Amino acid sequence: MRVFYLFLLLLCCLCACKPPDKVPGSSLTLLNDSTIQLELSPGHAPVETPLLLQLTAADVFSVSGELTGVSMYMGKVPLRFSQHQGMWQAEFLLGACSDPDMLWQLQLEVQFADGKKRILKQQLQSSWR
Repeated sequence: MRVFYLFLLLLCCLCACKPPDKVPGSSLTLLNDSTIQLELSPGHAPVETPLLLQLTAADVFSVSGELTGVSMYMGKVPLRFSQHQGMWQAEFLLGACSDPDMLWQLQLEVQFADGKKRILKQQLQSSWR
């Protein structure tokens, strides 16, 4: 019986030390104007975890882009977009660094079917807390 109570106490301590979970499946809207919507999932951008960037717009021919570190140099993270059910998606990872709340610069080039291009720049923050 003593072992059971010790196990229960240990389990309670471990659960109490766990940080609160971020809302799974939540997304962050990075841009929402009359022509383009851009979302990041999960919205709190945990490092070393697959992230999904989704761009929704009409008559898009191609999307390309990259992420670069603002808080510190982390190289360039290329974004490879593909079209899925009317939206453009890129899955990628952000590396961990000494800054628990790293600031990143996102730059996208959206090319429309009529030949026009639009450059989107947006900052986002990753977290390893």
